[in-house]
Amino acid sequence: MDRRKDLAEFLRVRRDAITPEEAGFDAEEPRYVTGLRREEVADLAGISTTWYTWLEQAREINVSDEVLERIGLAMRMTAPEIAYMQRLVGEAPPYPYVLEPKLPPVLRKLVETYEDAPAYISTPRFDLLVWNGPMGEWFNYDAKSERLARNVLYRLFFDRARRKLYAEWEEIARRSVAAFRHNYSLYAGDKHFDELLRRMMTNKDFQRMWERHEVMLPGLPPFVLRHDRQGMLQLTTVSASLDVAHGSYLVLYEVKRLS
Repeated sequence: MDRRKDLAEFLRVRRDAITPEEAGFDAEEPRYVTGLRREEVADLAGISTTWYTWLEQAREINVSDEVLERIGLAMRMTAPEIAYMQRLVGEAPPYPYVLEPKLPPVLRKLVETYEDAPAYISTPRFDLLVWNGPMGEWFNYDAKSERLARNVLYRLFFDRARRKLYAEWEEIARRSVAAFRHNYSLYAGDKHFDELLRRMMTNKDFQRMWERHEVMLPGLPPFVLRHDRQGMLQLTTVSASLDVAHGSYLVLYEVKRLS
């Protein structure tokens, strides 16, 4: 990730996505651009058009978190999206990445002995570190497989069975890509994240969603599985962040059988 170029592209995509009406401008006025003009964003944020233009041109100019917040609010961005911009102007990723963080035995036992529903612990790159029996069975994970086969994001796009398993695959995939972008900005430049991103970009669906520049915190709303043996299931996520590595998290599912 070229951090300034990514910020520039992110701003352009978001500016094109917001309608004049959403920003409080006259919808009847003839317009020749999609979304807002640069000068309109600059006016809403209280900065000069030239200065905002330099941001969209990926120039290495100094910009404060407060100014980026004003730009984000002008374009109706969420708090995670504003924080994403602020991370991109930093000089270096704020956290070192640990590919295989050590798990305390008590955490490993907690997950492996949980029998009510799927459960797992993941790194911020979405590599599974440990999971229980239902997780392995329902989502087809094998502890002896290579790391990519234990990566939630990789399996979501490259395992064709996932498209049948998830009743709303497109929405799950879109949100997962947005969460990966959030986590990637924490570790931009890390060789392990870059390696995964290069592999993911060979998938046309991932590339399409990545280019939307959406940013979301990790986590999914309730979703439905169509499992060959278990039937139709609604899963609700219960998650907690862990201090074994920044961005690592524990997930337990609550399950409601629909059929």
